[in-house]
Formats: sequence, C-alpha cells, structure tokens
Amino acid sequence: MQQSTWFTPEGLEDLLPPQAQKLEFYRRQLIDGFHLSGYDLVLPPLAEFTDSLLTGTARHMAIDTCRFTDQESGRMMGVRADMTPQVARIVSNRLKAQGEISRLCYVGEVLKTRNNKAKGSRSPIQVGAEIFGHSGLDSDIEIVELMLESMSRMKLDVKLSLGHVGIVDELIALACLNANQSKDLIDILERKAIPEFNAFVAEHLGDSEWAQRFNQLLAYCGNAQDVIGQANAGFAGLSSAMDDYLNHLQGMIDHLGKMHSVDIHLDLADIRGYQYHTGIIFAAYSACGFLQPIAKGGRYDDIGADFGLALPATGFSLDLRGALDLLEDTDETATQTVYAPCDSDVDLQVAIRQLKQQGIKVIKSYDAGQVPAGSQQLVKENDAWTVK
Repeated sequence: MQQSTWFTPEGLEDLLPPQAQKLEFYRRQLIDGFHLSGYDLVLPPLAEFTDSLLTGTARHMAIDTCRFTDQESGRMMGVRADMTPQVARIVSNRLKAQGEISRLCYVGEVLKTRNNKAKGSRSPIQVGAEIFGHSGLDSDIEIVELMLESMSRMKLDVKLSLGHVGIVDELIALACLNANQSKDLIDILERKAIPEFNAFVAEHLGDSEWAQRFNQLLAYCGNAQDVIGQANAGFAGLSSAMDDYLNHLQGMIDHLGKMHSVDIHLDLADIRGYQYHTGIIFAAYSACGFLQPIAKGGRYDDIGADFGLALPATGFSLDLRGALDLLEDTDETATQTVYAPCDSDVDLQVAIRQLKQQGIKVIKSYDAGQVPAGSQQLVKENDAWTVK
C-alpha cells in the first residue's frame, strides 16, 4: 500500500531519468559557456549562518528562508533561498577583490519556504553569472549579452525586457514624496495596480507638474527605441541623474539593436526587485509567450558593503528546473550504445575502457537473452573483443 509519507512536499519534486538527464545537459551547456567567457565557477554551501545569509540586500529573502538551529554552535542557520548574496559574500570577504574586476558564475539548488505555483518549484536549480568591480555601461552590456548567449545555448528564441529603477527613484525625489508615500507608491508599481496608481497620484500630487510626469511614466512602455525617444523628450533635463539614467538606457538599446536581432521592450514603470536593484534591470522572455521571465537580472551596486567591501555589481540568473518544459529534449540516440558481457577478462575491460573514451555508452549485460534485438554487442572473435 502506498503511504502518504512517501510523497514529497508540495512544490518539491523528483526529477526522473529523462528530465534529470535533460537538466544536466543544459547545465553543462550554460557553465561551459560561462567558462569560455571568462567566468570562474564558485560553489557556496547549501546552508549558512543567517547572520551572513540574510545580510544587506538579502534581508528581503528572510520570509523565503528555511531556518534551523545548528547543533554544533547553537546559532541560527538558514538554507539558501538565493545564491547571489552568497556570491557577494565570497567576492567581498573571501576573494577580497578590491580594485579588481571579478567574473564569477554558480549553479546549485535553492529552497524556498513558500510554494508559488505561478513561479515554479520551491527548489529551483539556480544558474547565474555576476560581474563585480565595474559600474559602467560596458559591464551591463556584457552581462546582458551573456544572458542572450545563454538563451541561445538553451536553443530558446527570446524577447528582451529592459527597465531602470533609478528613474522611478529620481521622480520620487524630485516630487518630494515622503518616506511613507514613497513606500506606498513603490508597492503599487510593483503590483502594477493601475487604478490605485491613478488614485495615489490624484490624492498626493493633484494636477501638478509631477502628476503629469508620473502619468507619463505609465505610458512609457513598448518598443524600446520608441519609448526611449519619448522618455528623452519628456524627462530629459529634469536632473543630471535622470539624464544619466536615460543615457544609460539609450546606450544599451543602441548597442543591442546594432549587434543582436532581438525584440527589445522597455517599461520605465517596471521596478521589479526594487529593494535589491540599483540601476538597469532586464529579463528574457520566451518569444512563444511564456509569461514568467526565463532569466532576469540587473545592477545592484554596493553589494557586499555589510561584508566590509562595497562593490558595484551586475548579473543575471535563471531557474533551470523551471525552464525545462521550454527546452528541447536531448537526443539520446546520438550516443552509441554497446552491450558487454560480465566476463572476468582483462582484454574485455580494456575494450570497454577504449569505447568509453570514444564517448560510447557501454552497458553490462547479465543475460545475453535480454539484450534488445538489433543492439550492438562486444563479442570475442579470434581472441579479440570487437563490436558486432
């Protein structure tokens, strides 16, 4: 009788051989691609003391972090819900890469306390890449291009979405909204609650110039070249910071439009990850209409400040487990398979080793009668093992 205790908890699931093999194939594709672009692999531990795991920009992950008491030290520990803060700790506290540019990549399973069916598993396989130590447009372009290259390695046709959290921040500062008003507005924008947004603007800004600016913000959404042109006409000159943000976006859009054949969408009211990101944000969506981003990232400067070394940083990550259904199946037939007997024969072992070195799969056969019909086998003829 099947017992309910044998089932995994909601949002936590096994990956059986076909899916597990598929995930491993694409994991290797991504990590090999990162390596060829100069990114060094790091492997943080699955669990850490919460003092470091939930420090700085990672504080917002507290509600998603599974916690327990360490039986060795008596201190509180947590299972990582996101690997990016761990990588920031490594580069700031272990590598101490002050004044240097560091390119790091990572892959591993994370665990979340809550199950969000719209966003996939509670135990994503997180794969990502980060650049530390550079704050200019060039590093943002590099990481976006690496994300697009990764989508290509996964054989996915994608659309690119861009935004910049600094633009909303600057409008809030210029309109002199107080802390409570700013918090309410950010919450409304994160939820894309348009009626609440209109009511907020009417209540707090009336028919002022800044009410018009915020209403323009919602309209600046669509084709990137069109939107950046409208934003330059509407927002340029409001402040030097605003001009910098618009120029940053313009530079990104111009470069990608010249170098890549990808549809680019720009939404200046998009502030996804506002508590975490400090500048440009970006995401890759399936061109087939997948509603959730396959990969997402952005700039998060001053990461690692709580570890004693504040660094500019930009990066992206994706959930490989969540993307599996979008990925092509791997072609297992491309791997030649040979069946071998279980004989105590040194020459047989040499022959098996040579086949494996050639990338040929060798399966031990306990009963010759159970070898699938038409399969290739290692057989001994004239004192030599050959494939028949």
